[in-house]
Amino acid sequence: MNRHLLETTAAEAIFVFPAMGDDGLPVGGALDFLLRRHGAKVWSAHRRKLTSMLLGRDHKADAEALARDYPQLRLSPLRDPDKVVAAAVDALVAGKALGLHEGRMEFGPRALGARSIIAAPSRREINDSLNARLSRSDFMPFAPVVLAEHAGEVFDIRPGAAHAERFMTITCDVKPQWRERIPAVVHIDGSARPQLLDAEPRTLYRRILEGWHERTGVPVLVNTSFNVHEEPIVDTPAQALDALAADRVDMLIVGGRIFER
Repeated sequence: MNRHLLETTAAEAIFVFPAMGDDGLPVGGALDFLLRRHGAKVWSAHRRKLTSMLLGRDHKADAEALARDYPQLRLSPLRDPDKVVAAAVDALVAGKALGLHEGRMEFGPRALGARSIIAAPSRREINDSLNARLSRSDFMPFAPVVLAEHAGEVFDIRPGAAHAERFMTITCDVKPQWRERIPAVVHIDGSARPQLLDAEPRTLYRRILEGWHERTGVPVLVNTSFNVHEEPIVDTPAQALDALAADRVDMLIVGGRIFER
């Protein structure tokens, strides 16, 4: 519907607040109060573009302490961020599902790299595998994350939708030449709902996607929310480790360290 509004009206651009359900009501209430108190002219003069939805808690995970609490899981000795990124890319190339728990949690229903499951987009079977492991139905498609500087190569990015696409709130067409290369994130109508990932801040999420692109030539990964169907997205490191122990993912990065079963 968001895309339809842009394409069928005179609007030059569209932006939908990423927490577009009941969770966004407190923000809407605050904005409504400011509008009523100060009027549209003053309110509009102080507006600025939203740049991040990473507004939740940051648990500052202690990997060594977590490892003691989960003796059934293995903590990798890798500490150097470059080596952690390389190991993550190796896992993705091998077809594994990787859970990410990094920094502050996202506000809203979209996983944007802080509490995400990422996987290779090149095999359609990954959808069936992840749906089974996460108790999801076939109706629930997976979305892509793409390096922002390469998004125009893969997707039909309309200028009026580019900012919304940084928060995964609007669909666009996948260019025909890419549909067979990234089938795991292409809807039946040839569209996708991408997250455009900017170069800054250069998070672990960003670095893994860069490493994947360098290795495969594909600037896209599957990005889906780190949760079992009808359960909330994981918040704490312990919840993420519980998911790994329950075989929801093959590998987990939490506190900058790798855990495996």
